[in-house]
Amino acid sequence: PGEMTREASHTRDELIYESGGFAQVLPRDKRECVLALQRSYGVVVGMTGDGVNDAPALSAAQCGIAVDDATDAAKNAAAMILTTEGLSAVFGAVVESRKIFARLFSYVSYRMATTIQILIYLSVLVYAFDCCLDPLYVILLALLNDVTLLPIAEDRQTASAEPEHANIGVVLGFSLCLGAMQSLASLVFYLSMDKGLIDGIAPHDEAGYPRSVHAQNAIWLQVSIAAEFLIFAARAPGLFFLSKPSNELLVSTTLGNIVATLLAIYAFADPLSWSEVGTIWLYDIIVLFVVDFTKMLYKLISNHGGAGIIDEAAIEEENMKMRKPADESEPVVEFAQTVEKHRASVRMIAEGAQAKSRKSGLSKSFIATGNTSRVSQKSFRAPSGAAGAKKSIKVDSLHKMTPGTAARLSTVYK
Repeated sequence: PGEMTREASHTRDELIYESGGFAQVLPRDKRECVLALQRSYGVVVGMTGDGVNDAPALSAAQCGIAVDDATDAAKNAAAMILTTEGLSAVFGAVVESRKIFARLFSYVSYRMATTIQILIYLSVLVYAFDCCLDPLYVILLALLNDVTLLPIAEDRQTASAEPEHANIGVVLGFSLCLGAMQSLASLVFYLSMDKGLIDGIAPHDEAGYPRSVHAQNAIWLQVSIAAEFLIFAARAPGLFFLSKPSNELLVSTTLGNIVATLLAIYAFADPLSWSEVGTIWLYDIIVLFVVDFTKMLYKLISNHGGAGIIDEAAIEEENMKMRKPADESEPVVEFAQTVEKHRASVRMIAEGAQAKSRKSGLSKSFIATGNTSRVSQKSFRAPSGAAGAKKSIKVDSLHKMTPGTAARLSTVYK
């Protein structure tokens, strides 16, 4: 009953967390349930409602959802207002919001990774090898990267299976991984230019490290193409070739690389040959696979993105199988299979709740009292009476009780 939520206590909070529902509640009881989950367990709470009595809870929840035919009071208190019947729009909003987060994460991590690459690589060239790159190359590199990355706002992304949070440590670690590998690959290319990758580069032990205009053209083209390819590794939750980008992003990246190639062949002084450009393209494609493998290894070690993704195609296929006929007089196709799937979904929710309960290592009672035993899901301790005697009530039968019967039964379990 709702009256069980009105007296603040640790037992009350655990009852709210473990229970599947409450009956005979007042508006303040709904709000107390929301606040107890937020304060005691630090969870994000969603609340749906349609009436004036739901407004306090809708306002208190992080995500208050007013249904299609809700009152004005409920709509004003909610953070989301559904314009169609049913709750499928909530699922769509969650999926789309996680896609937006994935786009933002891929963009920020890519920008930081390319910045780290340019900073480390150019600094090493200047201070370790006395090779100063012409400022024009740096300007063109930044310009091409900014222009070709505009379509990422419409990129084809996948939604994470679990909620994700903006964590600067995660973003920085992921970007450092990509940027460090890119810098290492560029340094390997620079030190290997005398091995036949670029024409006219004498061995380092004879002529020193390359600093000519021709070498700078090769350095610029290698960094430019590698930076353009990096977005495919940064945006993909798994291997980059298993995650198809949007056509706009693919076309813009390809055009950027073509423009950079043409500039290196026809526009710059002491230009590169087609064979040298082909070698650089092949090298950067190999680097993309190496960086992508390193990204997967980093995610495996750090458990970054370990929740997986939401398979929308599989969900749509399941919905089609379980969809009811348009005419209610028609029988449901494959009725037995449809009922079994509904039952399986209910079992999955129940098992998930039990697993989540077992997963929490330290219970609230241990933090509060030092008691390592968990509070049973079958019973809870009722508030002390005037004489200080403790009472216990079976939770299994609460949904069958009225406040009067609950008061009478409480005397049985003194």
